[in-house]
Amino acid sequence: AGKKVPITGDTSQLKKFLVALNESKFKKIRIAHYGDSINWGDIITADLRQNFQSKFGGLGVGFQSICSDDIAVKQSVKHTFNESDWEWASLFTHNLSNYTLGIAGTVAKSKGNSWIKYDATNFKSTTKSFKQIRLFYNNAKNNCNVSYALNNGAVQNLKLETGSNVKESDINSSANVTSVKLNFNSCSKDVNFFGVSLENGIGVYVDNFPIRGNSGVAIDDIPRNIMSDFQKMLNYKLIILNYGLNIASPEQSNYTWYRNKMIKVINDLKQVFPDAAILLIGVSDKAVKRGTKFVSDPSVLTVLNEQKIIAQQTGIAFWNSFEAMGGENSMNDWVNQNLALRDYSHFSDSGGKLLADLLTEAILNVK
Repeated sequence: AGKKVPITGDTSQLKKFLVALNESKFKKIRIAHYGDSINWGDIITADLRQNFQSKFGGLGVGFQSICSDDIAVKQSVKHTFNESDWEWASLFTHNLSNYTLGIAGTVAKSKGNSWIKYDATNFKSTTKSFKQIRLFYNNAKNNCNVSYALNNGAVQNLKLETGSNVKESDINSSANVTSVKLNFNSCSKDVNFFGVSLENGIGVYVDNFPIRGNSGVAIDDIPRNIMSDFQKMLNYKLIILNYGLNIASPEQSNYTWYRNKMIKVINDLKQVFPDAAILLIGVSDKAVKRGTKFVSDPSVLTVLNEQKIIAQQTGIAFWNSFEAMGGENSMNDWVNQNLALRDYSHFSDSGGKLLADLLTEAILNVK
Protein backbone atom coordinates (compact mmCIF):
# COMPACT_ATOMS: atom_id res chain seq x y z
CA ALA A 1 0.00 0.00 0.00
CA GLY A 2 1.00 3.59 -0.50
CA LYS A 3 2.60 5.34 -3.43
CA LYS A 4 4.90 8.31 -3.92
CA VAL A 5 3.00 11.49 -4.75
CA PRO A 6 4.79 14.81 -5.31
CA ILE A 7 3.76 18.05 -3.63
CA THR A 8 1.89 20.40 -5.97
CA GLY A 9 0.59 23.96 -5.74
CA ASP A 10 2.95 26.81 -4.88
CA THR A 11 6.06 24.89 -3.92
CA SER A 12 8.36 27.93 -4.02
CA GLN A 13 7.70 28.70 -0.35
CA LEU A 14 8.55 25.08 0.54
CA LYS A 15 11.96 25.72 -0.96
CA LYS A 16 12.36 28.44 1.70
CA PHE A 17 11.69 25.75 4.28
CA LEU A 18 14.30 23.45 2.72
CA VAL A 19 16.83 26.28 2.90
CA ALA A 20 15.93 26.73 6.57
CA LEU A 21 16.40 22.98 7.14
CA ASN A 22 20.05 23.37 6.16
CA GLU A 23 20.40 25.81 9.06
CA SER A 24 19.41 23.08 11.52
CA LYS A 25 23.13 22.44 12.01
CA PHE A 26 23.31 25.57 14.15
CA LYS A 27 19.74 26.41 15.22
CA LYS A 28 16.30 25.00 15.94
CA ILE A 29 13.94 24.62 12.99
CA ARG A 30 10.29 24.10 13.84
CA ILE A 31 7.29 22.54 12.14
CA ALA A 32 3.68 22.85 13.36
CA HIS A 33 1.42 19.94 12.44
CA TYR A 34 -2.23 20.95 12.87
CA GLY A 35 -4.84 18.33 12.17
CA ASP A 36 -8.02 16.65 13.33
CA SER A 37 -8.29 13.17 14.89
CA ILE A 38 -6.08 11.93 12.03
CA ASN A 39 -3.03 12.98 14.07
CA TRP A 40 -4.59 12.70 17.53
CA GLY A 41 -2.20 10.99 19.93
CA ASP A 42 0.79 12.02 17.79
CA ILE A 43 -0.13 9.62 14.95
CA ILE A 44 1.70 10.61 11.73
CA THR A 45 3.41 13.51 13.58
CA ALA A 46 5.57 11.16 15.71
CA ASP A 47 7.02 9.55 12.59
CA LEU A 48 7.40 12.85 10.78
CA ARG A 49 9.37 14.10 13.79
CA GLN A 50 11.47 10.95 13.92
CA ASN A 51 12.22 11.21 10.18
CA PHE A 52 13.36 14.84 10.39
CA GLN A 53 15.24 14.49 13.68
CA SER A 54 17.15 11.39 12.62
CA LYS A 55 18.20 13.23 9.46
CA PHE A 56 18.72 16.79 10.75
CA GLY A 57 19.20 16.44 14.52
CA GLY A 58 17.14 17.45 17.52
CA LEU A 59 15.79 15.26 20.32
CA GLY A 60 12.51 15.46 22.18
CA VAL A 61 8.80 15.51 21.43
CA GLY A 62 8.46 19.29 21.36
CA PHE A 63 5.25 21.05 22.39
CA GLN A 64 2.84 19.37 24.81
CA SER A 65 -0.33 20.87 26.20
CA ILE A 66 -0.72 21.05 29.98
CA CYS A 67 -3.93 19.02 29.87
CA SER A 68 -4.99 16.91 26.93
CA ASP A 69 -7.52 14.25 26.00
CA ASP A 70 -5.16 11.94 24.11
CA ILE A 71 -2.81 10.96 26.94
CA ALA A 72 -4.10 7.36 27.00
CA VAL A 73 -3.19 6.75 23.36
CA LYS A 74 -0.05 8.85 22.92
CA GLN A 75 3.10 6.71 22.97
CA SER A 76 5.77 9.30 22.22
CA VAL A 77 5.53 10.75 25.75
CA LYS A 78 3.79 9.60 28.92
CA HIS A 79 1.77 12.58 30.09
CA THR A 80 -0.07 12.56 33.43
CA PHE A 81 -1.87 15.25 35.42
CA ASN A 82 -4.35 15.40 38.28
CA GLU A 83 -7.50 16.19 36.38
CA SER A 84 -9.59 17.35 39.34
CA ASP A 85 -7.15 20.16 40.14
CA TRP A 86 -7.07 21.68 36.69
CA GLU A 87 -9.63 23.67 34.85
CA TRP A 88 -8.91 23.46 31.15
CA ALA A 89 -10.49 24.46 27.88
CA SER A 90 -9.72 23.74 24.25
CA LEU A 91 -10.93 23.97 20.68
CA PHE A 92 -11.89 20.28 20.80
CA THR A 93 -13.69 20.13 24.17
CA HIS A 94 -15.45 23.37 24.95
CA ASN A 95 -14.47 26.83 26.08
CA LEU A 96 -17.61 28.09 27.75
CA SER A 97 -15.79 30.69 29.82
CA ASN A 98 -14.00 32.04 26.76
CA TYR A 99 -10.52 31.50 28.15
CA THR A 100 -7.52 32.61 26.10
CA LEU A 101 -6.25 29.64 24.11
CA GLY A 102 -2.60 28.98 23.27
CA ILE A 103 -0.97 27.83 20.05
CA ALA A 104 -2.19 24.24 20.50
CA GLY A 105 -5.76 25.48 20.95
CA THR A 106 -5.65 24.60 24.65
CA VAL A 107 -5.25 26.38 28.00
CA ALA A 108 -5.15 25.17 31.61
CA LYS A 109 -5.71 27.00 34.90
CA SER A 110 -4.52 25.77 38.27
CA LYS A 111 -7.07 25.24 41.03
CA GLY A 112 -4.38 25.12 43.69
CA ASN A 113 -2.84 21.66 43.98
CA SER A 114 -2.33 21.00 40.33
CA TRP A 115 0.61 19.11 38.88
CA ILE A 116 1.68 17.66 35.54
CA LYS A 117 4.29 15.06 34.73
CA TYR A 118 5.97 14.13 31.47
CA ASP A 119 7.98 10.92 31.14
CA ALA A 120 10.10 10.20 28.08
CA THR A 121 9.40 6.88 26.36
CA ASN A 122 11.33 4.48 24.13
CA PHE A 123 8.70 4.76 21.40
CA LYS A 124 11.17 6.32 18.96
CA SER A 125 14.92 6.78 19.15
CA THR A 126 14.45 10.56 19.47
CA THR A 127 11.84 10.46 22.28
CA LYS A 128 14.00 8.80 24.95
CA SER A 129 15.11 11.94 26.79
CA PHE A 130 15.32 15.73 26.76
CA LYS A 131 17.43 18.42 28.44
CA GLN A 132 15.28 21.51 28.27
CA ILE A 133 11.74 22.12 29.47
CA ARG A 134 10.21 25.35 28.17
CA LEU A 135 7.04 26.46 29.97
CA PHE A 136 4.67 28.88 28.18
CA TYR A 137 2.09 30.99 30.01
CA ASN A 138 0.77 34.51 30.58
CA ASN A 139 -0.87 36.62 33.32
CA ALA A 140 1.41 35.39 36.11
CA LYS A 141 1.50 37.51 39.28
CA ASN A 142 4.56 38.21 41.44
CA ASN A 143 3.89 35.43 43.90
CA CYS A 144 3.40 32.67 41.36
CA ASN A 145 6.01 29.96 41.74
CA VAL A 146 6.23 26.69 39.94
CA SER A 147 8.25 23.95 41.59
CA TYR A 148 9.65 21.03 39.69
CA ALA A 149 11.61 17.81 40.02
CA LEU A 150 13.76 16.23 37.30
CA ASN A 151 14.11 12.44 37.23
CA ASN A 152 12.28 12.26 40.60
CA GLY A 153 15.11 14.25 42.21
CA ALA A 154 15.19 17.28 44.49
CA VAL A 155 12.42 19.87 44.19
CA GLN A 156 13.54 23.17 42.68
CA ASN A 157 11.83 26.45 41.92
CA LEU A 158 11.10 28.10 38.60
CA LYS A 159 10.46 31.83 38.59
CA LEU A 160 7.64 33.04 36.36
CA GLU A 161 7.55 36.40 34.60
CA THR A 162 4.61 38.74 34.99
CA GLY A 163 2.71 40.29 32.10
CA SER A 164 -0.09 39.66 29.63
CA ASN A 165 2.12 38.66 26.68
CA VAL A 166 3.00 35.00 26.35
CA LYS A 167 6.06 34.37 28.51
CA GLU A 168 8.54 31.53 28.62
CA SER A 169 10.43 30.14 31.62
CA ASP A 170 12.99 27.45 30.98
CA ILE A 171 14.43 24.57 32.97
CA ASN A 172 17.81 23.50 31.64
CA SER A 173 19.64 20.36 32.62
CA SER A 174 23.18 19.32 31.72
CA ALA A 175 22.22 15.66 32.12
CA ASN A 176 19.55 13.79 30.19
CA VAL A 177 16.09 14.10 31.67
CA THR A 178 13.61 11.26 31.38
CA SER A 179 10.93 12.71 33.64
CA VAL A 180 9.82 16.12 34.84
CA LYS A 181 7.07 16.83 37.33
CA LEU A 182 5.81 20.41 37.74
CA ASN A 183 3.73 21.65 40.66
CA PHE A 184 1.64 24.79 40.34
CA ASN A 185 0.43 25.10 43.93
CA SER A 186 1.13 28.79 44.47
CA CYS A 187 -0.36 30.04 41.20
CA SER A 188 -3.69 31.83 41.10
CA LYS A 189 -6.39 30.93 38.63
CA ASP A 190 -5.57 34.04 36.59
CA VAL A 191 -2.50 32.42 35.05
CA ASN A 192 -3.03 30.83 31.65
CA PHE A 193 -0.74 27.83 31.21
CA PHE A 194 -0.46 26.96 27.54
CA GLY A 195 2.03 24.10 27.48
CA VAL A 196 5.63 22.99 27.68
CA SER A 197 8.15 22.02 25.04
CA LEU A 198 10.53 19.13 25.71
CA GLU A 199 13.71 19.62 23.72
CA ASN A 200 17.38 18.82 23.46
CA GLY A 201 19.67 20.94 21.35
CA ILE A 202 19.65 22.25 17.82
CA GLY A 203 17.86 20.42 15.03
CA VAL A 204 14.24 20.00 14.01
CA TYR A 205 11.14 20.01 16.23
CA VAL A 206 7.74 18.91 15.00
CA ASP A 207 4.81 19.95 17.20
CA ASN A 208 1.63 17.90 17.21
CA PHE A 209 -1.53 20.05 17.41
CA PRO A 210 -4.58 17.81 16.98
CA ILE A 211 -7.98 19.55 17.06
CA ARG A 212 -10.32 16.59 17.16
CA GLY A 213 -13.68 16.73 15.42
CA ASN A 214 -12.77 19.90 13.58
CA SER A 215 -12.52 20.99 9.96
CA GLY A 216 -9.59 23.36 10.54
CA VAL A 217 -11.66 26.54 10.68
CA ALA A 218 -11.36 26.65 14.51
CA ILE A 219 -7.70 27.69 14.24
CA ASP A 220 -9.07 31.21 13.80
CA ASP A 221 -10.35 31.05 17.40
CA ILE A 222 -6.78 31.18 18.71
CA PRO A 223 -6.15 34.91 19.31
CA ARG A 224 -3.85 36.41 16.70
CA ASN A 225 -1.69 38.21 19.29
CA ILE A 226 -1.12 34.94 21.17
CA MET A 227 -0.07 33.23 17.93
CA SER A 228 2.34 36.10 17.22
CA ASP A 229 3.84 35.85 20.71
CA PHE A 230 4.45 32.15 20.21
CA GLN A 231 5.97 32.73 16.80
CA LYS A 232 8.53 35.12 18.35
CA MET A 233 9.67 32.30 20.64
CA LEU A 234 9.24 29.24 18.44
CA ASN A 235 9.81 30.61 14.93
CA TYR A 236 7.93 28.06 12.83
CA LYS A 237 9.27 27.50 9.33
CA LEU A 238 6.57 25.11 8.12
CA ILE A 239 2.89 24.80 9.03
CA ILE A 240 1.11 21.63 7.95
CA LEU A 241 -2.70 21.60 7.89
CA ASN A 242 -4.14 18.07 7.94
CA TYR A 243 -7.94 18.28 7.73
CA GLY A 244 -10.98 17.12 5.84
CA LEU A 245 -12.37 13.98 7.48
CA ASN A 246 -14.78 15.91 9.67
CA ILE A 247 -16.54 17.72 6.88
CA ALA A 248 -16.76 14.87 4.38
CA SER A 249 -20.35 13.82 4.83
CA PRO A 250 -22.68 12.01 2.40
CA GLU A 251 -25.47 14.42 3.46
CA GLN A 252 -23.62 17.42 2.15
CA SER A 253 -22.90 18.40 -1.42
CA ASN A 254 -21.99 22.08 -1.14
CA TYR A 255 -18.74 22.96 0.61
CA THR A 256 -18.39 26.60 -0.45
CA TRP A 257 -18.74 27.73 3.19
CA TYR A 258 -15.77 25.54 4.08
CA ARG A 259 -13.71 26.86 1.20
CA ASN A 260 -14.33 30.47 2.21
CA LYS A 261 -13.57 29.84 5.88
CA MET A 262 -10.38 27.89 5.20
CA ILE A 263 -9.15 30.58 2.82
CA LYS A 264 -9.57 33.07 5.67
CA VAL A 265 -7.76 30.76 8.14
CA ILE A 266 -4.81 30.35 5.77
CA ASN A 267 -4.58 34.05 4.96
CA ASP A 268 -4.62 34.82 8.70
CA LEU A 269 -1.86 32.25 9.28
CA LYS A 270 0.21 33.90 6.55
CA GLN A 271 0.03 37.21 8.42
CA VAL A 272 1.07 35.68 11.72
CA PHE A 273 3.76 33.42 10.23
CA PRO A 274 5.09 35.43 7.27
CA ASP A 275 8.31 33.39 7.07
CA ALA A 276 6.68 29.98 7.26
CA ALA A 277 5.77 27.75 4.34
CA ILE A 278 2.21 26.39 4.53
CA LEU A 279 1.33 22.90 3.31
CA LEU A 280 -2.27 21.73 3.04
CA ILE A 281 -2.68 17.98 3.16
CA GLY A 282 -5.71 16.75 1.25
CA VAL A 283 -8.26 14.55 2.98
CA SER A 284 -7.31 10.88 3.20
CA ASP A 285 -9.63 8.12 2.03
CA LYS A 286 -12.55 7.14 4.22
CA ALA A 287 -14.75 4.17 3.37
CA VAL A 288 -18.46 3.52 3.71
CA LYS A 289 -20.21 0.17 3.40
CA ARG A 290 -22.19 -0.42 0.21
CA GLY A 291 -23.75 -3.87 0.28
CA THR A 292 -20.93 -6.17 1.36
CA LYS A 293 -18.10 -3.93 0.12
CA PHE A 294 -16.30 -0.94 1.58
CA VAL A 295 -15.92 1.86 -0.97
CA SER A 296 -14.68 5.45 -0.85
CA ASP A 297 -17.18 7.86 0.68
CA PRO A 298 -18.14 9.95 -2.39
CA SER A 299 -17.96 13.17 -0.36
CA VAL A 300 -14.21 12.60 0.14
CA LEU A 301 -13.60 13.48 -3.52
CA THR A 302 -15.80 16.57 -3.25
CA VAL A 303 -13.83 17.78 -0.23
CA LEU A 304 -10.55 16.96 -1.96
CA ASN A 305 -11.50 19.16 -4.91
CA GLU A 306 -12.40 22.01 -2.54
CA GLN A 307 -9.02 21.64 -0.86
CA LYS A 308 -7.21 21.85 -4.20
CA ILE A 309 -9.08 25.12 -4.87
CA ILE A 310 -8.24 26.40 -1.37
CA ALA A 311 -4.52 25.71 -1.92
CA GLN A 312 -4.68 27.37 -5.34
CA GLN A 313 -6.52 30.47 -4.15
CA THR A 314 -4.22 30.99 -1.15
CA GLY A 315 -1.01 30.21 -3.05
CA ILE A 316 0.20 27.43 -0.75
CA ALA A 317 1.57 23.93 -1.28
CA PHE A 318 -0.68 20.87 -1.50
CA TRP A 319 -0.11 17.16 -0.89
CA ASN A 320 -2.70 14.62 -1.96
CA SER A 321 -2.73 11.95 0.76
CA PHE A 322 -5.76 10.30 -0.91
CA GLU A 323 -3.57 9.57 -3.94
CA ALA A 324 -0.64 8.59 -1.70
CA MET A 325 -2.87 5.95 -0.08
CA GLY A 326 -3.59 4.54 -3.53
CA GLY A 327 -6.61 6.59 -4.59
CA GLU A 328 -10.20 5.43 -4.74
CA ASN A 329 -11.25 2.56 -2.43
CA SER A 330 -7.73 2.36 -0.99
CA MET A 331 -8.91 2.56 2.65
CA ASN A 332 -10.24 -1.00 2.35
CA ASP A 333 -6.72 -2.26 1.49
CA TRP A 334 -5.20 -0.24 4.33
CA VAL A 335 -7.62 -1.78 6.84
CA ASN A 336 -6.91 -5.29 5.50
CA GLN A 337 -3.18 -4.68 5.92
CA ASN A 338 -3.64 -3.31 9.47
CA LEU A 339 -2.49 0.12 8.31
CA ALA A 340 -5.85 1.63 9.28
CA LEU A 341 -8.42 1.05 11.98
CA ARG A 342 -11.73 -0.74 11.51
CA ASP A 343 -13.60 2.57 11.56
CA TYR A 344 -12.30 2.91 7.96
CA SER A 345 -11.23 6.51 8.69
CA HIS A 346 -8.20 6.55 10.99
CA PHE A 347 -4.69 5.11 10.76
CA SER A 348 -2.92 2.59 12.94
CA ASP A 349 0.64 3.35 14.12
CA SER A 350 2.08 1.50 11.13
CA GLY A 351 -0.27 3.31 8.73
CA GLY A 352 0.66 6.65 10.29
CA LYS A 353 4.31 5.77 9.81
CA LEU A 354 3.80 4.85 6.15
CA LEU A 355 1.97 8.12 5.50
CA ALA A 356 4.65 10.11 7.39
CA ASP A 357 7.39 8.41 5.34
CA LEU A 358 5.64 9.28 2.07
CA LEU A 359 5.08 12.86 3.24
CA THR A 360 8.69 13.29 4.40
CA GLU A 361 9.95 12.10 1.03
CA ALA A 362 7.55 14.41 -0.81
CA ILE A 363 8.73 17.44 1.23
CA LEU A 364 12.44 16.68 0.83
CA ASN A 365 12.03 16.11 -2.91
CA VAL A 366 10.37 19.42 -3.72
CA LYS A 367 11.88 20.67 -6.95
